[in-house]
Amino acid sequence: MNIKQLISESIDVPLSMVDNAIILARSHVKKFELKKKNDKFRIIHQPSKKLKVIQYWLIYNIFKEMPIHAAAVAYRNELSILDNAERHKRNKYFLKIDFKDFFPSLTFNDLLPFLESWKSSRTDLFINNELKEIIRKSCFYTNDKLVIGYPSSPIISNIIMFDLDENIQSIISDNKYGNVIYTRYADDIIISTDKAGACKEIYKEISTLIKSTITPSLSINVEKTKFSSSSGGSATVTGLRVCHDQHITIHKKQKDHIRLLLSLYAKGILNEKDEKSLIGHLAYCHHVDPAFYSKLSKKYFKEIATIRSSHMKN
Repeated sequence: MNIKQLISESIDVPLSMVDNAIILARSHVKKFELKKKNDKFRIIHQPSKKLKVIQYWLIYNIFKEMPIHAAAVAYRNELSILDNAERHKRNKYFLKIDFKDFFPSLTFNDLLPFLESWKSSRTDLFINNELKEIIRKSCFYTNDKLVIGYPSSPIISNIIMFDLDENIQSIISDNKYGNVIYTRYADDIIISTDKAGACKEIYKEISTLIKSTITPSLSINVEKTKFSSSSGGSATVTGLRVCHDQHITIHKKQKDHIRLLLSLYAKGILNEKDEKSLIGHLAYCHHVDPAFYSKLSKKYFKEIATIRSSHMKN
């Protein structure tokens, strides 16, 4: 049985549908723009429904079986942004590194060595040229690059980054830099340590490593590189503030915004759109900052109970 037949039988659709979805993979993609905080736009690629099904088959039958480095914390069901921040909370000094055009910098050729390596360790599923071509056409776009919006892009990026994650881990394992923790959330690298001055030296080493790495070919977004400390109150890990007492909380601006929405809701003047936004904010708080959520509940117990109840009914 070839791979297309296996996919066809697994998802219970005609083989012709699988064939057509792969043949038309790159031509049946919708593109739209999302405005970023800096007023620039991010292009999102939305695959056809048929192609999405094939991508999910590849995710659950191929990509989820492939190794991902322990430092990679994004796009993993068992991990959250809170788990990422928790790893760093005992350290005082922080370094944040961001990559330019992360997904489009990752190509099918970057993935190939990992497919070959994984194939050699497997006996139950043979990765042949047919499967490679299906992955190339279904999961990569123009010039065989990853794009934002494909369900398969996040996990593929984690697979491709395995060796670089391992090399960075080797750099920070030297005791001269103190007790160093390294995590990567998509294109955001977070380094923390208990030793003053170590982050600048680590940054030099990582910069050299990335410049000398051929695959994947990445470049650091220098404008977004940031040094901070928990004692200075500026240490942030994936949007969460790490305090000097190891407490993790959301930022003051976000707290003030949530209080404002609750106040408007209590007065009966919050519009439907903002009400939905408030529900999301409250769920987020409940997960990542339960202490703040408890404070809100004491003051707005009735309002929170009402809004949660109405949301559950809907």
